[in-house]
Amino acid sequence: MSIGSKVRKYREAKGLSQEDLAFRLDVAQTTISSIESDKSVPNSILLNKIAQELDVNINDILDEGNTQINNIERNEGVISFDTNTVNMLSEKLIEQYEERIKELKEQVEFWKHKAGESK
Repeated sequence: MSIGSKVRKYREAKGLSQEDLAFRLDVAQTTISSIESDKSVPNSILLNKIAQELDVNINDILDEGNTQINNIERNEGVISFDTNTVNMLSEKLIEQYEERIKELKEQVEFWKHKAGESK
């Protein structure tokens, strides 16, 4: 089960709407929607806030096979992730950035073509 699916499952189990959770986390409802639809991955700070707000252990959200957070350290607000978790989050972010870059390049080409037609 993906991170987004788990967030949705725990949010619904707590009886919260996306709007309710977004309000409690001080983020936009679209942020929650993007996370739950696996269009984005929350950063470690937001992920920690989500887990706290939903009263679940962050491992319950992140656990995918052997990918787990080892001993969350809350010294001075720092969260320590194991290497597998960091790699998983990094790979997902890279995929998202690459997809966004592709979309932006397509938009640039579209507008270049459009501008060329209007001359």
